[in-house]
Amino acid sequence: MSLAEDLLEQADHLARREKKRPKQASLRRAVSAAYYALFHLLISETVSNWRRADQRADLARAFERMFTLGAGRDFPGKLLCFNGVCDALAVSCA
Repeated sequence: MSLAEDLLEQADHLARREKKRPKQASLRRAVSAAYYALFHLLISETVSNWRRADQRADLARAFERMFTLGAGRDFPGKLLCFNGVCDALAVSCA
């Protein structure tokens, strides 16, 4: 089972945990897990369809770093570069 599938299963479990009066925390965590599942599914599909197989691992790491570093916007002066392109702004790397 992929990480995305595990996260969707967790989201479903959290959303259905309290049958009559679900807690806001459970519902919010369910939505968060579902969002994270979608993120991982999109990364997985993008990377697996990338034409240059030799770049796939680097591309996956770049996506992960963009997510954890907020696409570099939270850390001024530190741009994420992949294949000569920095951040999501397509600024040429020095």
